[in-house]
Amino acid sequence: MNLIEVAKKTLVEARLKFNDLRKPQFVRLKGIKVPVIDDAPRDLQEALYAGYYERYELKTISAHLDRNDVVMELGTGLGLISSFCAKKIGNDRIFTYEANPGLETIIRKTYKLNNVAPRLEICMLGVQPGEQIFYVSKSIWDSSVIQYSQDFKPVTVSVKSFNEEVRRINPSFLVMDIEGGEYDLLKDANLHNIKKISMELHERIIGAEKAEFVKSKLRESGFKLNESFSYRDRELFWQR
Repeated sequence: MNLIEVAKKTLVEARLKFNDLRKPQFVRLKGIKVPVIDDAPRDLQEALYAGYYERYELKTISAHLDRNDVVMELGTGLGLISSFCAKKIGNDRIFTYEANPGLETIIRKTYKLNNVAPRLEICMLGVQPGEQIFYVSKSIWDSSVIQYSQDFKPVTVSVKSFNEEVRRINPSFLVMDIEGGEYDLLKDANLHNIKKISMELHERIIGAEKAEFVKSKLRESGFKLNESFSYRDRELFWQR
């Protein structure tokens, strides 16, 4: 570990200790207030306290979000990304979808803290409308349509058609972090007028073959990987 890495690690540890003592009700990330959940798992608290929750996505979106964009976000999480986008280009241009019904209260709290109101729907997007089993994790941020851990709790959630929603809202910017659901979603997806995609690719969940399919599908659809805003072959930014 070089001196820069040691300094960064020391700074992160100092911020963690400071916030552990202070116990803030919220933290600021890229100017957005994000509530700190009292019973949140330690890894999520650390990500918030140390400032690296959604760090790469925020960097990419901050650099490429245009005031004329319409954003479609799959996987609202704590509401950070949708709040950031709403602050930049307005509530009516942000459409966000979260499958985990347990996160709605937290998301609404984030929106209230930041005086924004993106168009939030608590549902999954898939091939056909209906219902589907979704697996909820105690750690909140890795819940998935895939039960890759026996600790996940199954819940039944409503599903809307991805292609129908794309046609309805006509997004230009797709933001996607759906913990392994990207393969099933994209294999039948019509990307319509989408020009930019910020996505997290979960190869550890779906495997190398399906991960390569996702990348091939996007290339065949005319997208090119922007390597300057892609990290560790996981946080990827595509443009066409």
